Amino acid sequence: MKSNNDLRENLDFANKFFRNKNFDKAEKLYKKIIKKFPNNFDANYFMASIKAQKNNYNEAKDYMEKAHSINPDLPELNNNLGLVYLNLNEIDKSINFFQKAINLNKNYLLAYTNLGMAYVSLKKVPEAKANYLKALEIDPDNLLANYNFANLLKRLGDHKNSENYYKKAIEINPNYLPSYNNVMDLYDKSNQNEKLYNLIIKAEKIFKNDQVIKSFKAKLLYKNKSYKEVISLLEDTEFLPEQIVQKQASYEVLAKSYDKVGDYTKAFELFKLLNDIMDRSKDQSVDKNIYIKKTNDRINFFSNPKISTWNLPKILDNRRDPYFLIGFPRSGTTLLDTILRSHPSIEVLEEIPIVNRFIDHLYINKGFTLENLENTDPKLIKDMRDYYFNQIENYKKNKDKKITIDKMPLNIVHVGEILRFFPNAKFIVSLRHPYDCVLSCFMQNFMLNHAMANFLNLDDSLRLYDLTMSLWKKYTNVFKIDHHIIRYEDLISNFKKTIRDLLEFLKVKWSDNVAEFYKTAEKRGIINTPSYNQVSQPIYTNSMYRWKNYEKEFAKSNISLENWVKEFNY
Repeated sequence: MKSNNDLRENLDFANKFFRNKNFDKAEKLYKKIIKKFPNNFDANYFMASIKAQKNNYNEAKDYMEKAHSINPDLPELNNNLGLVYLNLNEIDKSINFFQKAINLNKNYLLAYTNLGMAYVSLKKVPEAKANYLKALEIDPDNLLANYNFANLLKRLGDHKNSENYYKKAIEINPNYLPSYNNVMDLYDKSNQNEKLYNLIIKAEKIFKNDQVIKSFKAKLLYKNKSYKEVISLLEDTEFLPEQIVQKQASYEVLAKSYDKVGDYTKAFELFKLLNDIMDRSKDQSVDKNIYIKKTNDRINFFSNPKISTWNLPKILDNRRDPYFLIGFPRSGTTLLDTILRSHPSIEVLEEIPIVNRFIDHLYINKGFTLENLENTDPKLIKDMRDYYFNQIENYKKNKDKKITIDKMPLNIVHVGEILRFFPNAKFIVSLRHPYDCVLSCFMQNFMLNHAMANFLNLDDSLRLYDLTMSLWKKYTNVFKIDHHIIRYEDLISNFKKTIRDLLEFLKVKWSDNVAEFYKTAEKRGIINTPSYNQVSQPIYTNSMYRWKNYEKEFAKSNISLENWVKEFNY
């Protein structure tokens, strides 16, 4: 009896500590209880909750599984176990537990919301939508259901409905900062600047001196060319260690503002700091050397002059080969994209990794290698062409457009593979002064992958440019490529002739719509590249030869691009 009394007393104390968020003291007592009473449900369940609070999901799983073995029919326990597995990225297990929670309680709103999140992780959009909508049917005023559904809609490009659900989430809880953050991001990237301004004013009254609000205010000031105000707002800002995203956003706009006011030394220091932060915080699976190896492998392979004697592959269908917009990042491809999509006969698919999936399908699913490229059999060609065109059809929004252009700058690396399956493909090649390209890449806050990780310092950026253009030159040496080169500087200085020549290459007539491309940008919603703000205004010239302001920084590098400056007649 005394033992049971001790158990009850220790549990009471431990639960009191837990309710008061004194997790360290609660944990000590729960450990003591579990040691003596390993099958005590409460101690295992609350210990799991403490471990989850501390992001120690592996230990949380063990305690939660033990609690589940003692009492498997509690909806809340199954839901929480699903959350643990969701955080461990064991999605199928998480779905099973969320579903069991729902089977135990048909109106368990939180489990439907979490199930929606799990399906989002698996990219199962219809299932995710169905569960979010079920949660909203149970309670239309639930904060997390509105917020998470808004996130999904934003990702799907349904910006109007996404905005409405974010606004509903703000109405439900005006003190929930993530709702403001995401709708501000939507307004910023879709250039709805008046809405952004009004929301900032509202948010500033609730969140005093918050870094999220400050960073969006700084972005808006930057768009309005109030560069000195940006500097005044951000230059003495201090960040908490966990505010990495806010620090990146603030450093980026602050660095760009110093650049605009002519303090290039300070600007470069901040861009270096920004890139250092990104490097330290990047996913450990991201490896810049993987992309370098991929590029070098192709340079070595396509250096063989015998490739120029390859027979053209046999094409057994009548489908027109695709159009590609390629180049080095920051060479003006987003501007070209916006101009071209303004034409009534042209649709542009913006930076969808269709070619990357095509390449993965070829090398992983089909077991192909570069060495197999010479002898491609008709069945494989048909299968791969079907795969690519099916992907294109999935993303096309207007089936009646005469031309669909696949725009992804670094598809330039896979021109060799593209031509073996699409020998009549057309390529628009965007060029910009090599040093301007590299500087702009170094200055951009890219979403990091194996390729973009090379832009975190100037030397790596220069090296990647040199390798990429060396590979392009190899391609032009061994293949007859139907391509049209368009220089960013020509586009800026002689817009009408440059675009008229491009449209002639595409065999479409001139349309006055292309001259007002910035009006198209205003209607596009979110533009998924770093140039989202630049293309929503008429042509401007201050991005030309910007690298000269940083000439001393380029001079410190052992890697020169002078051969490419001469090659491209700059």
